[in-house]
Amino acid sequence: MKQKAILPKSFFRDHPLANISFARFSYFQMAELKQGTISEIYAKTSLSDLLPKERVEQIAAENERISNLQTEEDVIQALRKVKESFCRDAIVKRALEMEDTVLPLLLQRYQTNRVDFFIEGAAHIFARADVRYAEALFADYESIRSDYARAQACLVFAAKDMKQAIPLLLTEMNRLKTVTNREFRTDLSQAPLLALYVLNNEPF
Repeated sequence: MKQKAILPKSFFRDHPLANISFARFSYFQMAELKQGTISEIYAKTSLSDLLPKERVEQIAAENERISNLQTEEDVIQALRKVKESFCRDAIVKRALEMEDTVLPLLLQRYQTNRVDFFIEGAAHIFARADVRYAEALFADYESIRSDYARAQACLVFAAKDMKQAIPLLLTEMNRLKTVTNREFRTDLSQAPLLALYVLNNEPF
């Protein structure tokens, strides 16, 4: 493929992926885990029996509330404020149901938001929405302020098979190597590197 020609033959040998990383986990959720799977597992197993009754009730109430959100601003606020992992499927589902109004606003907020839970949820939405929103994210990439948001965006480009992002991913891989994310204590450059593996059909 033409895009592969810009990479030296030894590139993937010289740049191995970490066996465990946030990038692997995020990409799996974006591209390989079917939307709604976590909710199905929660509903069809006895997982809820392992949680405190109060938390189970809170999850049910929050999912119900999310399913009835009416405006794009309501969805954005839920994405920013709701921290319960078992409610993320509901937020992603509602955002996609309101894609035409939610996604343009989400693109704007993604550029400046630094809340990790928001960034992760938004990236999952971009990965499952129409590709034109991922293309808009790519066009506005330089306006994204958070390095973690940039790393997640790189995974979105891989999930949407955006080979036009390969030159950017190479640049970001080298830049993010110099960035220290103190909260996650992780190598953010793993995200663009994993995306390069995906877009070049390299096994990982």
